[in-house]
Amino acid sequence: MTEAGSTAASAESSREQALYILFTVFQLAGLGGLIIIFITAWATSVVQKRHLCWSSFILSWIISSLSYSLLAGTSLDWQPGYSLCLAQAVLIYTVPTLTACTSLALVIQVLLTVRSFTTPPMSPLSARPSSDRLWTFMLLFVPYLLGAAMFTLSLVIGLKDHDTVTRPPGGFYCNMKDTLPGKISAIVVAAIMIICVFLGGTISIILRRHWRVFTNQSRTPLATAMRVLCFSAFSVVAIVLGIIFFFTPRSSHGPGLEIVLSLMPVAAVLVFGTQKDLIEPWKSGFQKCLRCLASCFRRKRDPHTQSTSTRHASSSRLCGSESQSSPDGSILSFNEYVAGVRMEAGQNIWRGSESS
Repeated sequence: MTEAGSTAASAESSREQALYILFTVFQLAGLGGLIIIFITAWATSVVQKRHLCWSSFILSWIISSLSYSLLAGTSLDWQPGYSLCLAQAVLIYTVPTLTACTSLALVIQVLLTVRSFTTPPMSPLSARPSSDRLWTFMLLFVPYLLGAAMFTLSLVIGLKDHDTVTRPPGGFYCNMKDTLPGKISAIVVAAIMIICVFLGGTISIILRRHWRVFTNQSRTPLATAMRVLCFSAFSVVAIVLGIIFFFTPRSSHGPGLEIVLSLMPVAAVLVFGTQKDLIEPWKSGFQKCLRCLASCFRRKRDPHTQSTSTRHASSSRLCGSESQSSPDGSILSFNEYVAGVRMEAGQNIWRGSESS
């Protein structure tokens, strides 16, 4: 009976370790993909420039993936030092608020853009440039302000009570025994997601009423709006599951919350990184690399043909450069020119001997 229990415990430990590896792989894949998307959008001239809210959204998910990946490469039973564990715990309680706020900001920005396409220019509802700048500033500033407030609260709690910062047995990341930061974060995120659902429904209604306007024009934000709505729907489902899991003991649901969380950055990469203008630079660069590799492979595979063709090309260039013109204007090769010179010299010698 003891041996059977030991075998079951070993199997459960192996399962937990495998899930932890899967969690880390998803987080690192999302981190790498989001960094590539962010750099491509800002460093490539052929990519259509995104709104700053879009960049803020991508940046917040980069921070989230990085926070959950701080213990990557370690085993489940490894206990990090206090400083590292505190840093991760504080970030873990900060990034849900930050990503939820940047998601809401992106939804609001899409709503404003969609409304601008359906509102007459002289209408009182049409936004002015000063109003646009104010909205942009608020949508960029408020998410990081709330994130900083959550960061400060978690940091103060962790610094006051060192024992509250821990990596629980079988935990994929560090957190705090004090439930206050988690409860505040859950309440804030739930409220923001409710607003996102309402605004997403408003965007859907506007798109449905003015579908012809968005499908008949090439510069409408239809594709971006659909992607934002898809990701918002996935975010709502994931966060609702996260809240349910948060208020229930981990032993009752296992590592389900962690796996759901790890899918969020991957979903962001798939939704926002598959746009055509982001893929095109990498596609053309990849094709150039393939052509270069194929050319190098052909040269290494048949070096004799390469050297022979090079010699033929060199001799052809030599003969071409040393060609001469005949008296009647036709082009003579080098060998024909030499033969003509020898014949003329022989005739001159014969004439000289005959005259003597």
